[in-house]
Amino acid sequence: MDMRNIYKLFIFLGMILITAGCEKFLTPEYDNNLTKNQILSDPAKAEGILLNAYAEMPWYLNFTDVATDNAVINSKDHILSRMADGEWKSTNNPMSLWESAYKEIMYINLFLSMVDEVQWSWESVWQNREFAKKLKGEAYGLRAFFEFQLLESHAGKISDNSYLGFPVVTDYLTTESSWQTIKRGTYKECFNQINADLDSAIRYLPVVYADKPAGDQLKADYDKVYGLRFKNRMNGEAALFLKAKLYLHAVSPAFSGAAVASYEDAADKTAMLLKSPGVNGLNKLVSSRIEFYLNISDPDILWRRDKTNNSSDLEANNFPPSLYGKGQVNPSQNLVDAFPMKTGYPVSHPSSGFVPAKPYLNRDPRLAKYVIFNGDSYKGTVINTVSDVKDGIGAIETSTRTGYYLKKHLNSTVNLTPGSIQGQVHFYTLMRYTEAFLMYAEAANMAWGPNGDPRGYGFTARTIMAKIRSTAGISPDSYLPLITTKEAMDDLIRNERRLELAFEGSRFWDIRRWNDLSKMKEAVKGTLDGGLSSVNVEERKYLDYMIYGPVPDSEVRKGLDQNIGW
Repeated sequence: MDMRNIYKLFIFLGMILITAGCEKFLTPEYDNNLTKNQILSDPAKAEGILLNAYAEMPWYLNFTDVATDNAVINSKDHILSRMADGEWKSTNNPMSLWESAYKEIMYINLFLSMVDEVQWSWESVWQNREFAKKLKGEAYGLRAFFEFQLLESHAGKISDNSYLGFPVVTDYLTTESSWQTIKRGTYKECFNQINADLDSAIRYLPVVYADKPAGDQLKADYDKVYGLRFKNRMNGEAALFLKAKLYLHAVSPAFSGAAVASYEDAADKTAMLLKSPGVNGLNKLVSSRIEFYLNISDPDILWRRDKTNNSSDLEANNFPPSLYGKGQVNPSQNLVDAFPMKTGYPVSHPSSGFVPAKPYLNRDPRLAKYVIFNGDSYKGTVINTVSDVKDGIGAIETSTRTGYYLKKHLNSTVNLTPGSIQGQVHFYTLMRYTEAFLMYAEAANMAWGPNGDPRGYGFTARTIMAKIRSTAGISPDSYLPLITTKEAMDDLIRNERRLELAFEGSRFWDIRRWNDLSKMKEAVKGTLDGGLSSVNVEERKYLDYMIYGPVPDSEVRKGLDQNIGW
C-alpha cells in the first residue's frame, strides 16, 4: 500500500480526522463519529486512539525461522517457503511491515496531537498531570517500536552506496497533507528519530509498573496511574531494551557504514537496562528461562502481550501427526548441529565426545527442550521420524520434511484428541532479558574483547556467556575457556543467540544485520535416518542484495528510492 492510500485508509475505516479549522469531523447521528471536543472531554475515547496502536503489536508467533537455515515449513507452497525459494520481491514481500507500521504511527501521531488537551482525571490535579505524562511516554515508546520495525525491515543501501531508512513522519497526516514531498530519511535521521522517541518515553514512563506498598501516602493516586494493572503496557525497561536493540542494529556490519554509533555506545546503552535495579545484573539469568513460554510469570519475560485462555491452535499446527497436529514447523539439521555437547564443545570439535551412532546423546539440554527428534518421547508417545506411518519423514501430507518436529513454545498438556480437546493459557513474549544480555555480550566483545569491562559494569562478554551456558545446563563448560580472541567469542555469541532465540523471529534479521551471506544462502538440511546422516531439504535462493529488505514497489513508483538490487 502506498503512502497516499495509507492516509486514505483512515477515512474509509471511519477514523477520526482532524483538519485545520474543523471541529466536527462527520455528523455523529449518522455515522457515530465524534467531534474533537467530545474526544477531549472523554479520556476513555482519547485513550482508545492510543490503544489502536497496541492492537497492532505482535500477538502470535509467525515463525520466520522457516525462511532461514533454522527450519522449513512442511507446506512447500507456503508464502515464506516460496519467498526463500526465489520469490522474494518488492512486489511480493511477506516480511514487509510498511503498511501496518505506518497505520499505527498515524494513530500515535493523532494521539500526540491532542494528549495535552485531554482532561485525563477529575479526581486530582496530580492524577491528571501524571496520566498525561504516562500516556505520552507510551505513545513515544510505541512510535519508536513501529519505527524500528520499519528500520529493520526496510533500511538499506541505495545505488549511490548511501544508507537510507524510512520516511520519518511525526505529524498526523491526512489526504490534504503534503504527502508527495515525503522521502526516505537517511539511516542517521531515522536512527536519531527513534532514539529521540525512546528518550522521551524513558523520561515520562516508570521503569516498571508496580503498586505502592500499603500505607504509602500516594498509593491511591499512584496505583491508578502507574500501578501493576498496566504491566503489559510500554514501560521504561521496554524503552531501554529497544534503545539497546537500535544501537546494536546500527553498529552491525550491514549498517555500520552509516557511521551513527560505535560498539562502545551499543554496550553502554544496553548496560543502562542491565544495571537497572529490577535486573540486578547476571542474577537475572536463571534456568527457568529455557521454557519461559510455559510460565506467564517467568522472570525472564520483560514485556509480553496479554494471555489467551484455553487455546490449542499453536499445538494443533505443530504437534506431530500422531498427536493430531499438523507438524508445520520442522527444525533443520543445521540447527540441531548448532547445539553443542553438554560439556560445551561443538559437535564438530575433536574433543567433543560426540558419538555419530548416538547423535542426541549428552547434548546441550536445550536441544531436547526445543526439538522433537527421532526416538524422543513426547506426551508419553515415542516419536519415530524415520519410518512411522504418520510421523515418519514425508509419510503423509502433515509429516516432517526434515526428520524433526518443533517442541519450543508448545505446551505438552494441551490435548488434541478428537472429542476431548483441551487448551491451555498462551501468551506472546515481546522482549526477554536474555536477549538483552546477548546484545550486551555482542557489543562489549566487539568493543573491548571477551574480558573487557572498562566501565566497571561487573560483567563481560565471557561472564555473560558463562552464565547463559551454565544455566542452560552446559556443565562443566570445557569449551568456553578455550575462547581467547574477539573473533572466536563473536562466533560463540552468535551461536548462543541462534539457540536461545530460536523460533522467536530473530534469526532472519540477525543474519542480515551481520551481513552473513553464507548463512543467508545456506541450504536447509534434514535427516532420513534419525541424525546419522544429513540431506538437503530446501534451497535458500537469496541473492547478495537481499541482505537488505525492499521498499514496497508501490512506494518506489511514487518517488521513493529503492534499496540496491530490488
